[in-house]
Amino acid sequence: MSIKEFRERVNLLIYDVKPKVFGALTIMNILVSLTAISTLVYYYGFELTEFSEDLCFTILEISFGFYIFRYFVKLLFDFHPPTFIRNNWFEGVIISLLLIEGIAYNFFGTMIIEPVFESIGFEDFGAFSMIFVQLFVFIILMNNLFKQRNFKPWMKIHPGWLFTISIAMMTVLGGFLLMLPEMSRVEGGMGFIDSLFLSMSSVSVTGLSTIDVANTLTFKGQMIVLILIKLGGLNTIAFGALMLVVAKFGVGIKYHEVIEDFVNNDSILKASSMLAKIVLWATTIEVIGIILLFIGFGNDGVFADTGHRFFQSIFHGVSGFNNAGLSTLQGGLMHPDVINNTFVHTVIFILFFFGGFGMIYMFDVFEVKRLRERMKTPWKTIEFGTKISLYFTLGLLVFGAIIFLIFEWNNGLSEKGTLGAVITALFESMTTRNAGFNVVDTSALSMPVIIVFLFLMFIGASSGSAGGGIRTSTFAIMWASLISTIKGKPNTELFKRTISNDTVLKAYAIFLFFVVGNIVGPFILAISEADLLATGKYDFMDLVFEHVSAASTVGLSTGMTADLSGVGKIVLIVAMFIGRVGTLTLAYLVGKKVISKNYKYPKGHTMVG
Repeated sequence: MSIKEFRERVNLLIYDVKPKVFGALTIMNILVSLTAISTLVYYYGFELTEFSEDLCFTILEISFGFYIFRYFVKLLFDFHPPTFIRNNWFEGVIISLLLIEGIAYNFFGTMIIEPVFESIGFEDFGAFSMIFVQLFVFIILMNNLFKQRNFKPWMKIHPGWLFTISIAMMTVLGGFLLMLPEMSRVEGGMGFIDSLFLSMSSVSVTGLSTIDVANTLTFKGQMIVLILIKLGGLNTIAFGALMLVVAKFGVGIKYHEVIEDFVNNDSILKASSMLAKIVLWATTIEVIGIILLFIGFGNDGVFADTGHRFFQSIFHGVSGFNNAGLSTLQGGLMHPDVINNTFVHTVIFILFFFGGFGMIYMFDVFEVKRLRERMKTPWKTIEFGTKISLYFTLGLLVFGAIIFLIFEWNNGLSEKGTLGAVITALFESMTTRNAGFNVVDTSALSMPVIIVFLFLMFIGASSGSAGGGIRTSTFAIMWASLISTIKGKPNTELFKRTISNDTVLKAYAIFLFFVVGNIVGPFILAISEADLLATGKYDFMDLVFEHVSAASTVGLSTGMTADLSGVGKIVLIVAMFIGRVGTLTLAYLVGKKVISKNYKYPKGHTMVG
């Protein structure tokens, strides 16, 4: 009897019990997953005794055993094992790693990966081994969740709202986790407002914080912030890129079913491959940045410990690319060990430049296939949207840098030298539009520079990126509309293309939305922070700067964030939330389908200006 015939007989024998076994596995999977999540929360969030720590590890080992058992049961019941292995290769890789590390730990008392890390300078890998164990659990949980294909019935909502809800859920969950006692050095844990503020700042990749991330948060708390930044940034980039692709294919917003299918399932637009491509490119850029930062930080001062240096490289690499602006160094990039490190400044500058450029546009400019195509056919150029993102990003970057050099040459740049001054000017000009890192004291900047920074923060980064603001595309369309009006042209033109009236109206809608938001916000802050202003430490311009920074998800501050009242902090939380979801959702929700468009009112005329 051949192996194939034996498999067929086994499959026939067990076929009748397959539904019952899979049903039981599904129920067990839910219970085990919930138990594993609860165990991770307890392990991270509360002080552990030796017994409770061992118990947590035992529960995780049991969950490992279940996931391994579940995989092989599914393999056994499958009629085509080779096809099953190919279709579930990722889960197979994780299961293989679990088996290898499980055998090594239980029989030899160490993980295989431990000597690898010790060989590159990690003297004590014990603190990291549990993290790798938990990482395995987290990956399996996420894989189990997103392998399901039955979300669609209850997710039939507008993708803009889907994005909004996901941001809100991540923020609330992150706030809850940051409140746990072991996340901070605050006795009993951080308060609700401060935890929610930091969570919102991380998820919206803003960078404002009411607490000192370096000194107040424990390593566990900083890891939560790092995860929130990564999830928030990836969510934003993926959703923005999704909408750009939908627009590129000419799918109108009224075709909700098409867009919903694109969000939830594979479609003609190949959503899953696009998401995989975004994750691959983003991760590759981050890894390269992390390696360069690890080299650039050196091994002196606070970076003398290899493990600490490695973590700082990871945190700043992820925070930089995702335009978060949060730092685990005391004083951020103004820490004495990095304040004059132009190499580190340059690496982080490049990271948040790419992070704020837009993934779809990066594909158009740097993808090998498109580069070869343009080399073979020189008449083909980068796409219209890419031109807007690239040219206006560079134009605003140079404009901001020149203003900074002119007005800060004898102030913040006086001791940096020519090269250092130019790098600092470029860094500060770019950071105002998306990143939130600073290498000079923002509160000491001259008023002309503050005003220009407000303008740049208001514009923000490019569409489909991790940055905020009204976006360079909105500014470009409004600028083109202004020039076309001045020249008396009947249509709005830019880069030898005619921009539709609908697009122009959406750009002005986003602009007015931000203007109104940045009038109402500072107005409320002026009331809630009246006592703070009365001290003379800050003035109304500081309030405006703080709110515009929050609404544009930039993260720069003149230093008043921690001194805000509870109401003031809530105002900025709302501003960060609206700033993160507002431009994306508004651009598509303002296109809400009406009963009929086949009508036109009589023309009305009035004086303008």
